[in-house]
Amino acid sequence: MTAIKPRSEAWYALRRDSVTSTDIPIILGLSPYRSEASLAREKQGQPDEEAPDARRERMLRLGLQLEDITRHEDEIEHGVKLRRVNRVLSHPTLPWARTSLDFERVGQRVIVEAKSTRAGRWDDGLPQDVEAQVRWQMGVANYPAAHVAVLRHGSELVCFDVEHDADTFDGLVTIAEDFRRRLADGGPFAENAASVKARWPADAGTEMDADADLTAAVHALVAVRERAKALGEDEERIETAIKTRMADTAVLRGADFRVTWKRTKDREETDWKSLATGLLTTLPEPERSALVSIQTTVRPGFRPFRVSLTKENE
Repeated sequence: MTAIKPRSEAWYALRRDSVTSTDIPIILGLSPYRSEASLAREKQGQPDEEAPDARRERMLRLGLQLEDITRHEDEIEHGVKLRRVNRVLSHPTLPWARTSLDFERVGQRVIVEAKSTRAGRWDDGLPQDVEAQVRWQMGVANYPAAHVAVLRHGSELVCFDVEHDADTFDGLVTIAEDFRRRLADGGPFAENAASVKARWPADAGTEMDADADLTAAVHALVAVRERAKALGEDEERIETAIKTRMADTAVLRGADFRVTWKRTKDREETDWKSLATGLLTTLPEPERSALVSIQTTVRPGFRPFRVSLTKENE
């Protein structure tokens, strides 16, 4: 058990030498935000190409501030006081396995993880990445239970309870040990679409010849895209058939399903570009040019990924 200020330099240094509860979903490939390869580069002290942008940074700051609101609402909802846990906890026999907790219930051995979200991924219950996170917390900190309190859409409190399972935690330890072994060996590590895009945002203008592996991968990609196109066409055909039968019906009910096809409310939209263009025409040229210059920024280019088959391969 280490008393250390969260998000201090010492805190970050300790995390680089550890596998934490926020690392586990990334290693498992469950994180919607980070890739395993990005995490490995962070552990190795390399720059993080997937560092949060200004919008993501704001979300993180607001998330921290909303923790106390979520805590207060959970106390009202369940009638149990919570206290913040301001320390890094280490596993008794695996010193590299560490975790930080948000809160714990007073008088109970229950971890409380506070979340706030507007994301739809919570619609089907506790997301897998959050479950993996709290299961790591329970195993490392030796707590028998965890309680996840989620403030949704700023006003809805949703809660999930998870019990510690020793076999599941042992499986997570095995996966974490494999990651540490690969970290020592220099890889390999899994990338994802976001990490590849962030790592190589621009091209060097060069060309390369495909080897056997890349040739097979390209043809496999073309085949998958063709199957996806066919599936999309089947989906559209079946959906159109259902809509044709429904006509102006709003809801279709079945023994094990419910289909809705409702019109949303009308809403007013302002064409700000046309409005601004009209207003700019009323200004003298120097003022107009100056105002346009102030509001003009350079948008970085992007790398569209396109596959074109040559005639002999068609």
